[in-house]
Amino acid sequence: MTSPARFHVQQKITPFQNQYRVQLDEDGEPGRLIAFAKQKRMALKESFTLYGDESSATPVLRIDADRRIDIRSTFTVRDGSGEVLGQLRKKGAASLLRSTWEMAQPGRPTVVVTERSPAVAVLRRLWGMVPWIGDVPVPWVFHFDGSTPQSGVVLTHSRKWGLRDRYVLELHDPAIDARLAIALAICLDAMQKR
Repeated sequence: MTSPARFHVQQKITPFQNQYRVQLDEDGEPGRLIAFAKQKRMALKESFTLYGDESSATPVLRIDADRRIDIRSTFTVRDGSGEVLGQLRKKGAASLLRSTWEMAQPGRPTVVVTERSPAVAVLRRLWGMVPWIGDVPVPWVFHFDGSTPQSGVVLTHSRKWGLRDRYVLELHDPAIDARLAIALAICLDAMQKR
């Protein structure tokens, strides 16, 4: 049995945009940078371009929402040449209590990605509804599991403890396109409060 592919995803908040760094795992720690993205804040229609490095010279992935601000948007993921790799969909009604996404890769079963702990999901939502207190950042440690009926858990997305948003993405099925899963990891952070 081969060990899962692992990636580290880190978010950095700056005054006008969020930045994401995706790095290969090297002995449990972030290693070589493989993707870098900037997200404009307050965009009406979400769109991300991931580049091979921080120079932003070579695009490697593009994530585009199909409509303006909508909790049920579909995101189409393309590689650097524009070829469609798959789609990501946030399930609006299911996400009211536990954030739930679908990852559709052509020729593969749809992966349903759900927040692992129902209790943490409810606590996060309740905290956000308390006036003034809900604006205080709390480093909730929340995780997602992606599964198919045929294979069980095929990916995990785990938040690491700390004030900065840092995640470990593990792919347990080598047939999953890592680029599509990396796009999912970015969306799980960027779209979490929508």
